[in-house]
Amino acid sequence: MPMKILHITGNMRLGGAQMVVKYLVEHADPDQVETFIYPLRPRPVDITIDGEVIDIPYRNYDPRKFWAILRLCRDFQIDIIHAHLHKPIIAALLAGFFRDVRVVVHEHGPIFRRGVQYGLYRWLLRLLRGRADAVIAVSAATADQLAQKAKIDRDRITVIYNAVDIDAFAPTRAARDQVRRQWGVSDDDIVLGFVGRLDYVKGTDLLIEALELLLQRSQRYFLVMVGEGPQRGALEDLAGRLGVAERVRFAGFCDNVPEIMQGFDIGVMPSRQEPFGMVALEFMSMKIPLVCSAVDGLAEFVTDEQTALAPPDNTPAEIARSVQRLVDDAELWKKLVDTAHQFSGGFGISQQVAAVEKLYAQMLGQKRDGPDKP
Repeated sequence: MPMKILHITGNMRLGGAQMVVKYLVEHADPDQVETFIYPLRPRPVDITIDGEVIDIPYRNYDPRKFWAILRLCRDFQIDIIHAHLHKPIIAALLAGFFRDVRVVVHEHGPIFRRGVQYGLYRWLLRLLRGRADAVIAVSAATADQLAQKAKIDRDRITVIYNAVDIDAFAPTRAARDQVRRQWGVSDDDIVLGFVGRLDYVKGTDLLIEALELLLQRSQRYFLVMVGEGPQRGALEDLAGRLGVAERVRFAGFCDNVPEIMQGFDIGVMPSRQEPFGMVALEFMSMKIPLVCSAVDGLAEFVTDEQTALAPPDNTPAEIARSVQRLVDDAELWKKLVDTAHQFSGGFGISQQVAAVEKLYAQMLGQKRDGPDKP
C-alpha cells in the first residue's frame, strides 16, 4: 500500500520550494508513494507539476483553506502532510491536532527572513514544534537557524540538500547562440547572468554597481537579470543613475530558464542571505563559472577557487575584481568550470527523492510501531 503524501505549498510560482515539490512528486516511486499537491494560492501558475494538483480557489487568508486541509486528509486518507514555506507549515502543524496524520516541516528559508509575518512564524513554530514528526532543513545553516530561532533540537533536524535537474541544466552551444542573438549580444561581449528574486537579500544592487566598475575598464560587459521582485523598479532606476541601463537587460519572469542561462558567460550570485542557493548548482551543472558570496547555506558548497570565486567581501569592488580575474585567467576559468561541474553531479534529483522517501518510511514505521500522538 503506497504512502499517501499531501504536499502543501504557498503557491505555484517559480521558487526553490516549488521546484523541490515538483521533483519529489514527479520522481516519486509510484509503488511506494502516492502524492497530492495543495497550493494555498493555486494561481497564477509559473511551474507545472505532473501530478494531482488540487485547485481550491479561496481568497488569500480565507480560513476555509485550513478546513480544506483537514478535508483532504480525510478524503484521501493522507498519511503524511509535507509542508513547505511558513504558512503551510503552521497550518500543517495545527492540522495535527484534528487528524491522525504525520507532519513534515520542510524549511526552505523563511526562518531567516525579516518582517512581522516571519517573526510571527518563528514564534508559532517555536510554540508548535512538538507537533512536527520530522523537520527537514535545506542546509546546515538553515538547521542552525531552526535550532536557534525555533528552539528545535538539532538532532531532530535532517539536512537534505536541494537538487539540480542535471539533464535540464546541461550546456548546449546551439541554444547559447540563439539566446545571445535575441539579446543583440555579440560574440565578443561578456554576459554576466543573475537568476532569482530581485530583492535586497539577493544583493542585486551590488551587481549593478559592480557592472559600472567593470564598464569603466571595458565596454564588453553585459548583464542579464532573470526574475521579478520588489526591487525591480529601484534597480532600473539605479542602472539609469549609474549610466549602465543600455548594458542591462531585465528579462523578468521566464519559464525557460535553462535555455536563457545558456547565453551567460559568467554567473553572479552576490547574496546577502541564502538558505541554500539552488541557482549556484544550476550554474555549476551548466559549466558556467560562478562569482558567488559564501554566505549561509552557500558556504556549504561554494569553495573559493574550486567551485566558484567567493569574494572576501561582498562589495561591488570585490565582485568586479573577481569577474575581471576570471576573464583574464583562462586557466582559472577552466579549473572552476571542470571542478564545479563534477561537484554538481552529487546533487541529482534521485539522491534528494531517495532521502525524503526514506524519511517518510521511518515516520510511518514509528506510527505503526509506536503510540498515537495525544
